[in-house]
Amino acid sequence: MPADSTKRVEPYPNPPATPERLVMETYEYEMPFNYSNVVVARRYLKRQQEFHGVEMNPVNSLGAPGEHYPPDTITIEHSDPIIRVVVIGSACTPPGFVQLQAEPIEDFYKPADVPNVSAVRYRIDNLWGMHLRYDQWAVIGEGEIKDVQGRPYDTIPQVRIENVWKGKGRDHKMKSHYRENPLVGMSCAVFEIPKSRKVVISGGSEMCGWIDDNAPQDIQYSFRTIRVTVARKSE
Repeated sequence: MPADSTKRVEPYPNPPATPERLVMETYEYEMPFNYSNVVVARRYLKRQQEFHGVEMNPVNSLGAPGEHYPPDTITIEHSDPIIRVVVIGSACTPPGFVQLQAEPIEDFYKPADVPNVSAVRYRIDNLWGMHLRYDQWAVIGEGEIKDVQGRPYDTIPQVRIENVWKGKGRDHKMKSHYRENPLVGMSCAVFEIPKSRKVVISGGSEMCGWIDDNAPQDIQYSFRTIRVTVARKSE
């Protein structure tokens, strides 16, 4: 092709910018997320004891005019800008989802932007990690229960019977095990976000139970670990 037939690309009128070099630092938060810069809002589930993670109710609804019933959330704030959030947990009824809404730093929006129509929101779906739901692993019965291989199921921890069930679970036995449920495991949601001072995290299960399910309302997401990465400018 002749040289004079190629399309010329005009350079920017200003000289090239220099990319910002960031120094990153990661903080890890573990359940029940009792930290000075973390607020756990639990309006529906107010349990005193946690096991596999903090279960968050995903229901967000409006009532009469002016009435709002928001979902359970975990809010994390940092003085340094947050640029990455990792959520580790499991859905009660797979598949699950995790949502994140961020409040970006002041210079994120450009002069012509309309912030209220440019929300910084993220959602990751199809998270198949799952802990065993209560109705899947517990049964009221007597004697030892075995699986199809003839192996006895685990016993329920005494601390759970005494401290959590307040002695009411002495007649409970295990009827299932993770080896019989291929969906049982954990999931991870990774969010790369604009520099933000605050993030609000929520989550749940995409599948609502059938009318004849034993626990159709068990549609939470169980939050186990949250890692937050902040950034500073390199000196």
